[in-house]
Amino acid sequence: MNEEKLNRLKNFTLLLVDDEEALLDKLHTVLSIFFKEVILAKDGQEALDIYHTQNIDMVISDYAMPVLDGYGLCKAIRQEDKYIPLVIMSNYSDKEKLLSVIPLALAQYLIKPIDYASLTATLLSMIEQIEVNGLDIIVINNFISYNRFNKILIDQGEEINLSSNEISLLELFIMKNNQIVTMEEINLCLNSLEMKSKQAVKSLIYRLRKKVGKDVILNIPAYGYMFKV
Repeated sequence: MNEEKLNRLKNFTLLLVDDEEALLDKLHTVLSIFFKEVILAKDGQEALDIYHTQNIDMVISDYAMPVLDGYGLCKAIRQEDKYIPLVIMSNYSDKEKLLSVIPLALAQYLIKPIDYASLTATLLSMIEQIEVNGLDIIVINNFISYNRFNKILIDQGEEINLSSNEISLLELFIMKNNQIVTMEEINLCLNSLEMKSKQAVKSLIYRLRKKVGKDVILNIPAYGYMFKV
């Protein structure tokens, strides 16, 4: 059951923050098994800049860091997003630090050194926050939403199944919401080993538009497409 839940993390992007390079690399190796993508930062300010420019679903950050510490980072993020799962790591288990992070509504507080059991328990807590707060649901418009866990569209309560290529393309568009997505990016997303023809991509986009709405996927002549939620 827990393994099934952990597999759901393949739909999400994690921001991992620590100024200790060896630990950052080690955690990156382990966490990349679970997440769709793990983006690294070496201090709180770099992490905050990444948070503002990329689509981040969850954050795991060290407490003590230069420039901006983990508490300051998570506080800044929490002011903008009340629900994103946040985790702080620390070498210390003293009450002062534990008490200071209570208002941040963390998914977990991890004590270093981190063992595999503690890490997976933390990931399960993050999944629980995702489910409780409905963050697995992407609202596309007033009628249509997408469930990232079940990978289905929901149109006014009715479930709409998607092909594997439609799922891959839709999740690429969601990840790059309000950004231009090129034909090269679409091909890489669908199959990195075999380029699809322009007509094949256009046919796929036509089918997806019929399910999510023509005004959601915009054609940007000479550049590609843009997904607007």
